[in-house]
Amino acid sequence: MLQIVVTKASSSEAVDSIIDSALKQHGFMSDIYALGISEADVRAEIENYRPQIMSFMTKHVSFGPHSKIQGDR
Repeated sequence: MLQIVVTKASSSEAVDSIIDSALKQHGFMSDIYALGISEADVRAEIENYRPQIMSFMTKHVSFGPHSKIQGDR
């Protein structure tokens, strides 16, 4: 999730894109499947943290003097 902060993802869609990329990297899903966990379960767990991620981005990451994160769910 550090990549979300580093890239200053400014919308829910941007956060989704970064999460998708993270799940596809470095054999992550192969390791998850080996544990008997489905991709849907992983995504459901990540979704539980979306409000905290978006709140953190709104409070602590500057997007300019008048910007707001768009598409907060």
